[in-house]
Amino acid sequence: MSRTFLIFAREYLENVRTKAFLIGLVLTPVWMGLMFLVPMLGRDSTRSERLLLVDDTGELAGPLAGQLAPLRAGDGSPRFRIEALDPQEAVDAAALQRRAGQGEAFVLRLTRSLLENKRRPAQGEPAPVLYGPSGVGALEAGRLLEQAVHTVVNGWIVRHSQVDPAVAVALTTPTVRYTSLTEEGKEGGPAQALAPFLTMLMLYLGVVGISQMLISSTIEEKASRVYEVLLSSVSPLQLMAGKMLAICAVGLTLMLAWSGGGLLTASVQGMGGLVSGTQAGLFLAYYLLGFLMIASLMVMVGSACSTLKEAQNLMSPISMVLALPLLLSFLVMRDPNGSAATALSFVPLFTPFLMMARIASVPGPPPEQVVASLLLLVACTVLAVRLAGRVFRVGILMVGQPATLKQVWRWMRTP
Repeated sequence: MSRTFLIFAREYLENVRTKAFLIGLVLTPVWMGLMFLVPMLGRDSTRSERLLLVDDTGELAGPLAGQLAPLRAGDGSPRFRIEALDPQEAVDAAALQRRAGQGEAFVLRLTRSLLENKRRPAQGEPAPVLYGPSGVGALEAGRLLEQAVHTVVNGWIVRHSQVDPAVAVALTTPTVRYTSLTEEGKEGGPAQALAPFLTMLMLYLGVVGISQMLISSTIEEKASRVYEVLLSSVSPLQLMAGKMLAICAVGLTLMLAWSGGGLLTASVQGMGGLVSGTQAGLFLAYYLLGFLMIASLMVMVGSACSTLKEAQNLMSPISMVLALPLLLSFLVMRDPNGSAATALSFVPLFTPFLMMARIASVPGPPPEQVVASLLLLVACTVLAVRLAGRVFRVGILMVGQPATLKQVWRWMRTP
């Protein structure tokens, strides 16, 4: 045990003293902050759009212009610059469609069918259309135009249907406002809604991102024949355990710094209590078990390869599998206790991330599922460490050609 601790201390201090560790300690929170800051800045960077308007009704163009007038682009100019086209003149619909598709302008055609209780146009009558280019910004502008047209048409129908304006306002105004709450019954639901994804992302970075350090360190020391010297004093299992625990501690150090800073910022912003003591304890448990399980996979890859290029080729399919929890996170956040989320959270490689996302959601998973997932992870982690130890003790002494999958399989089966 003392020799394992010496290896642990050496590996840990060697990693935390590097510039890469310090850079990661600072840049990762900055990167996560930019994920939320950049979309907010994007709201103020909207541009003024050209709108080609064909008003067959002769009555909606003015009210629509008034409805759009308060909207502003990021530079303060009108959000939409309306250019009215004479409906009496020949309107080349195909040409207008091409102009909209090429991003030259939005095209809006208002027809009489909109004013006739919004019925479908009769055969031979033109249909109302709204065309625009593809792109996220264009989709946002399109939604603004849809809402404006909806409001103007509804207003025209109310005025010409002898409906009391006060009654129309009452019918079209929401009667209650939805307020999302935390588990304690306090406002703050929007922040709580982000907690599952942020928790899972931090766990993912700490487990998958940090554990990959084992591949490079294993290959480098294998190539320099350092292991041949170390194995004269320690057993392969002690050497592997020391390295894995050291990298695990490096990741834990980073996450404690990141989460501490995040919780402090949330507390200053009046959003304290987002993480309970139980959630923090489960986060630590899933981190340790998930890290040791996936780190065992990284150790097997590093000890079976002789160069980083070989390891990268082998890691490509593994990385795609390990990235799936990020793609599946929104499915879990939408329905954390649904059948799909429950089944996926019991896939061993996904369990630490998806179960932690479910635990941070409201409502969380039943306690028996949490216990079952932890027992599953314990069993899988023990098996993974044992298999990694068998591959490690043989693979670290092989230099030259990379091991084949058949050889690795034979090593794992050898007690």
